[in-house]
Amino acid sequence: MANKTKIRNPARNWSLRHKILVPFFLILLSLGAVATVSFVLLITQALQKTANERLVACQDVIFREIKKQELLLQTYADLIGYASLVTENDRTSGNLVVQQQHLTETLDSADITIDFYSFDDLEQVPSQSLRDLIDHAARSGRHRFRFATDLGAFPSLALAAPLPGGSRTKQVLVLQTPVKPAFLRAHSSGFGVRTSLLSLDGDVLSSSESGHNPPILSRQQLEGILNGTPIILTRSSPRSTRYLFSAIPLGSSELILSVTEIPMTDLNALVNTLTLRGIATILLFMLLGGVLYYHLLQRQVMRPVERLMRATKAVSRGNLNFHIETAASDELGQVARSFNQMTDQLQSLYDEKVTQETMLASVQDKLRFQNILGEKNRQIEQTNTELTAHVSELSALFELIQEMLSSLDLDILFSRILQILKDVGPCDEVVLLLHNTETRKLQVRKTLGVELNLLDGVSFGLDEGLTGEVARTRELIHLRKVQDDRRNLHYKGKNVTIGSLLSIPMVVKNELLGVVNLHKNSEGGFSDRQIRMVQAVTGQAAIAIENANLYTQTREMSNTDPLTRLANRRHFQAVLEKESALARRYHSKFSLIMLDIDHFKRYNDTHGHLQGDAVLRTVAQILRKNIREIDLAARFGGEEFVILMTKTTKEGARAAAEKLRLCVAEENFPGAEISQPGGKLTLSLGVAEFPEDSDNTGDLLNLADQALYRAKEEGRNRTVAWNSQAPPLPYLYVQPIAKNND
Repeated sequence: MANKTKIRNPARNWSLRHKILVPFFLILLSLGAVATVSFVLLITQALQKTANERLVACQDVIFREIKKQELLLQTYADLIGYASLVTENDRTSGNLVVQQQHLTETLDSADITIDFYSFDDLEQVPSQSLRDLIDHAARSGRHRFRFATDLGAFPSLALAAPLPGGSRTKQVLVLQTPVKPAFLRAHSSGFGVRTSLLSLDGDVLSSSESGHNPPILSRQQLEGILNGTPIILTRSSPRSTRYLFSAIPLGSSELILSVTEIPMTDLNALVNTLTLRGIATILLFMLLGGVLYYHLLQRQVMRPVERLMRATKAVSRGNLNFHIETAASDELGQVARSFNQMTDQLQSLYDEKVTQETMLASVQDKLRFQNILGEKNRQIEQTNTELTAHVSELSALFELIQEMLSSLDLDILFSRILQILKDVGPCDEVVLLLHNTETRKLQVRKTLGVELNLLDGVSFGLDEGLTGEVARTRELIHLRKVQDDRRNLHYKGKNVTIGSLLSIPMVVKNELLGVVNLHKNSEGGFSDRQIRMVQAVTGQAAIAIENANLYTQTREMSNTDPLTRLANRRHFQAVLEKESALARRYHSKFSLIMLDIDHFKRYNDTHGHLQGDAVLRTVAQILRKNIREIDLAARFGGEEFVILMTKTTKEGARAAAEKLRLCVAEENFPGAEISQPGGKLTLSLGVAEFPEDSDNTGDLLNLADQALYRAKEEGRNRTVAWNSQAPPLPYLYVQPIAKNND
């Protein structure tokens, strides 16, 4: 009988580390392999499915937007052509001028430039591509489009449209709208792609991002695109990228290429989804492996561990005499013997440890309470100090604001504001710049610490220097060393500043009022507390300036005729009384000019009251431009005006009146050739002098009015000075307005 050989299981002689780690790593490797395969399959499938859809969707959006710009240019070209044809037939229509102005403003707001060129002089056209486009439109007689890169700072879509002929020289209209990178970026970023527009030669015309270098197409691929078949290409170097090429027609004779690209490795949302799926798969396999591991290896590993756990629990409950019985020679057996030695040593150390811990706990509690108490006291002192400083700041700010708001005179108000800012800063120089809404510039209005004459005429646009940046962004700028910042223009070289600078915008109701600049000769700038105080004062100062402006505007409106913007009759009467009192006191002279528009009722009846109002405004503007600043022109009623000329004799007033008459006669008023005798709108003027003709203001007004009446009797369009020796006229009394004590 053969000898039976006993087969030994080598796993029994493994160390505990091998018994645990070998099965663990086998399971982990399996899970990793499965997870990797899952990730690769899912990612590949997702990329192939979504990339093409996003490319096609973005390409459709770009196509629609380009065609929308093309349609917009064609529509405006038709409107301008129609307006040009109507203007050729009727040049006298005021409505056409208004419509053309409105159309021009609409083109500016749509970022569309407009130019007109003559077919006979194409050498004035600035670029060759534009000359070719104009020539093509001229020969075809139809609208022609072209995408050009040499017409401005950005590539643009240009339209050339022949204008209708007639008596005028034949011309062509050119409309251009820029296709900026921001335009392509706005319609591409939502799809996570980049877009470029190419010429048929492959040159990049415009791109949503710089450095875009699409692949070069073969001749066969280009022919397929031109036949209306989009082409999708994938390039793997330097990184995997997918491209979609398609053609975009411009009008009926031009084509450009649109290319959209998407990186195949940048789909974060999809990767996150697949990562979650992979983690779920790994967890599932780990759970199954754990169950398998528990059932297969429990007999070899868990039983010694359970004995060790029972001993550990016994020791943790305070039984330091517990020992583990074991005869194994593996790591768990060594741990059991070491555990028995440890319990013997712990028993001897336990009593000593309890005593030491009791003493240490008492000392630590005492130190902890002392530290907590000291920290609380420090926080209370710091809070009290901050509150005291804050209350002082608020009190000072309130007093400063009360002082600042006590005046509505702008010059006094500006001086107080600058002095307060200099004290609060503190600083060496303060410059106040106010925003002119008409010129959109910041102008120096008031200074402290620097001569105002030194900065006379200095102004900044909203895109100029540091001050313009503060006004544009409406955010303060604090420079601790102005020499190191190129944005500081030193008031365009008129006041070279050193040290530090704090520039703060003044904004009221979201409207820019101005900018305040605080200069320190020393470097280091302003503290946070000082900046907060300056901001608070600046905010209140802006409100005070706005209130003063409103007060001034209200006062001016009460003294001004709303139609002509001249002084009204009540304000003129008040100024006349003051001037007569001054003339009596200082024995000086002044003269009155009373003037009336000849046959104005006939003009109103012919052209309507709106056109008549326009005539009144034009005459008022002529009066305002041709009298001295010390003189006062007012609308006396209807088409009648009166002028107070201080320190002027009758002869001087007569010369001034004659100048006004000639200026009005030379002015071209629309429709005057139809409704007015002689085809011109004219004035009749009367002059009287104080005190030679009368020292009573009411009588003086009537004398000037009688002189005006005599001018009309003598044939109109003339100036007559009052002469007491002339034959008498019917006495016309002009009732002066009673003084308003309000």
